[in-house]
Amino acid sequence: MRRLPGFLALISVFLFATASCNEDKKKSDEIYVEPTDVAVSGFKLKANTKLLRGLDSVFFSIDLQHAVVYNADSLPKGTKVTDLIPVISYSQYITEATITMTGGEKRSGEINYLKNPNDSVDFTGDVKLSITSSAGNRRTYTLKVNVHKEEPDSLWWGDTYIGTLPSRTGSPVEQRTVMMRDKVVCLVREHDGSYTMSLTEDPSAQEWTRRGVSLGFTPRVRTFTACDNAMYMLDSDGKLYTSADGADWSDTGAVWQNIVGGYGDQVLGLRNADSGMMLTSWPEVKEYRMPEGFPVDEYTNMYRYQSEWMSQPVGIIAGGVDAHGNVSSRVWGYDGLQWAMLSEDAMPALRGATLIPYFSYLSGKYVWKYNKYSTLMAMGGIDADGGFNRDIYLSYNNGVSWTKGSELMRMPEFIPGLWCVDNVVVSVPKTSNLDQYWREMPKAGLPVWYRAAGVEIDGDKVTWYCPYIYLFGGMDASGRLYDTVWRGVINRLSFMPII
Repeated sequence: MRRLPGFLALISVFLFATASCNEDKKKSDEIYVEPTDVAVSGFKLKANTKLLRGLDSVFFSIDLQHAVVYNADSLPKGTKVTDLIPVISYSQYITEATITMTGGEKRSGEINYLKNPNDSVDFTGDVKLSITSSAGNRRTYTLKVNVHKEEPDSLWWGDTYIGTLPSRTGSPVEQRTVMMRDKVVCLVREHDGSYTMSLTEDPSAQEWTRRGVSLGFTPRVRTFTACDNAMYMLDSDGKLYTSADGADWSDTGAVWQNIVGGYGDQVLGLRNADSGMMLTSWPEVKEYRMPEGFPVDEYTNMYRYQSEWMSQPVGIIAGGVDAHGNVSSRVWGYDGLQWAMLSEDAMPALRGATLIPYFSYLSGKYVWKYNKYSTLMAMGGIDADGGFNRDIYLSYNNGVSWTKGSELMRMPEFIPGLWCVDNVVVSVPKTSNLDQYWREMPKAGLPVWYRAAGVEIDGDKVTWYCPYIYLFGGMDASGRLYDTVWRGVINRLSFMPII
């Protein structure tokens, strides 16, 4: 056996002895530290299907900095919170846990939560939770179960219109409003026979750039349409005119029966031919025979959408009057090559309705959670008997199937019946302050799992973009134009998002 040199053996003995001494010292220096953790680590409500489906899945945020526990997505309006059983999690070293209720509608007083964890709590008043660790540390939390004071998923229009149509002389007699890129463009025929074109980025501000336009022809105002890079309109003889800026218009040489809508840089329309009505386009002319049942007038505005699974966007129109004078219930889609019927009788037969690309919220089947869906809305218009449609119809699959919206989505009685009304959807910046958050909490809308696009935070200042629906004009049963601009929003979208 080979022996280590003397100095290496000495070092080895020294290191062994030092390690042994350090180990003994570490063991002898260990001192028991009393647990001091007074953090609430979990909070939920016990299931109660009679009260609310999925009550135990409602998400509660725990703000340890401010010692507040709350549900960011408030419970439905009218939910009773006088007899709820909280399920609270915290350290195993908590020796005292007391819930104190003050000013409740049904109950006040204290609950020893350690001994009575299944006792119900009245959350209508001020509720506090005080917990104490075995080391004597104590912290008191505010417990809040928020309930909406208004219906979050109702389509709210205020109780009066927000402005009038952007005319120069007042009391316009005809109008058409469209979106062109990021601008809202409104063309009106004034009561004196002149024409005004107005532009804005924010209709709610009612700050329009107005200018009189000399068209050089008699326009059919309701055919005014915007594509990606140009505007189009028919004159009284069906001649198709185009303009890049709305001021200078030129004759394309095409003669059409009607304009259907804009599709990228193409405008789509209908043309009378010797062989019958043709579906056509311009400036790239593609024509084919109009299918039976396709509307020739008073169909909706054309909505265009595209998804990652599509090579081309799809344009959609609905309703209208066909070549035989029948009011249609059909929905048609265009894929860049041809039109095809998407659905028949899935929604009522209407003429002069409008399609609105918007959003709606649906609750989960088993979990209390509202999910946001892109939704196509159909509203306004009149039926074959001349009655105004006051319901709103919703499609979650881009026009293939439709359901009638609930009473929360119905047009309020103070808005008159409208047909041939135009719509645009414009996102408007809204601002609130986080330091006012607890006072605003009863109106908080979007749950913590929602991350609003475009939310900006600067200190306590929160800015987000709320999409508003604007309705322009519309006519009464006699064809008289309403000089109004209405603004609507799903309440939930106007509430401050949770960051």
